[in-house]
Amino acid sequence: MSGLDSNKALLGFGWAAAAMKQPKQALVPWSELMRRDAGDAAVLEARLAVPYAYAELGAYGQALQGYSDALTSYEREDVGLDASISAIRSGKLVNDLLQSNPADEMGWYSNIRRLPRIPHASHLTQLLAQNEFQEAFKNYRDLQYLSKNLLGWTENLVVFGDVLSHRRLAYSERLPQVRANASEGKLAELAVRGALLAGELTRAEAESDASAFADAKERELQARLDSARATLKQVGAEPEFERARERLRLAAGALTWRQAQAYPVRLWEARKALRATDHALTEARGHEAALAQAQRDEPARFERFAARIAELDGRIKQLMPQVAALSRQHQDYLEDLAVAELTLQKQRLAEYAAQARLAVAQLYDRASVAKKADDEIKP
Repeated sequence: MSGLDSNKALLGFGWAAAAMKQPKQALVPWSELMRRDAGDAAVLEARLAVPYAYAELGAYGQALQGYSDALTSYEREDVGLDASISAIRSGKLVNDLLQSNPADEMGWYSNIRRLPRIPHASHLTQLLAQNEFQEAFKNYRDLQYLSKNLLGWTENLVVFGDVLSHRRLAYSERLPQVRANASEGKLAELAVRGALLAGELTRAEAESDASAFADAKERELQARLDSARATLKQVGAEPEFERARERLRLAAGALTWRQAQAYPVRLWEARKALRATDHALTEARGHEAALAQAQRDEPARFERFAARIAELDGRIKQLMPQVAALSRQHQDYLEDLAVAELTLQKQRLAEYAAQARLAVAQLYDRASVAKKADDEIKP
């Protein structure tokens, strides 16, 4: 027979048998109780009940020995209770409960499953199963979890502060360099060059000037033709240079025809390149404006982050002593509950010990009366 109420049931069954004047029957459940953990009140009472049953059966020697054993066990249990109370007051109860029953988060869904490693922890079995103690312990464990979180956030805020300091320093050092590289009149110079190219493109398109789109090879060839034309001009209209003039005319015509053929494609490509240049200049101006805006806004943004970190640090430093004080109160409350429970058991032991001594005295009185009667009967 086992279970939370099995000891009480065995004790009650024995007393029911004793009430019906069946002490021998009562010895069966009580003897079973005698072999169980002495931390239970029913077991302690059974140590009185067994010698009582022997006395009722007339086995006075066994009764006296039973009461003597009971007194010895009560004294031993009293010493154990004192050791338990001392361990509880030293904080070992609550600390060991935390270690033996860990929880990864706050909540009401984790119960005490393991007894603390303190002397005679079985004395607290009934107390630990009570809702009052369970809820108080859960509150204490939640406070410990909150305390660890606050400590973790304290360390995180230090890291955040360091990161913010490094970013602020890097920003103050790098942004001016980036702006200097992006500026230095380059955008204005590029804008002027772009405007000149746009004007030249417009002129070339209006005049259908295919030579304006000549590539490097064609420009080199055009320069050679111009040089040859200047040379022939110097020699005048001499007949021996007529063939050279004809070849110059044919080469110039071929170059003009080639450029005329490539003109539509080159005009389209020039327009496309000019649009890409305008787009790139627009993006560059946008980046420059963003950098200027960042130079104005980022310091204030850094200050807001710094203020937020300082505010959170202040709140955490304010909460930590409050959580510590509440934890101490809950620990004291848990220890008071445990000590009160063990003190009740000490009082119960004292009452059982007094009853055992009284029963021993009554047995001695009964034996003395019986001996006196025997002496009177003898001649």
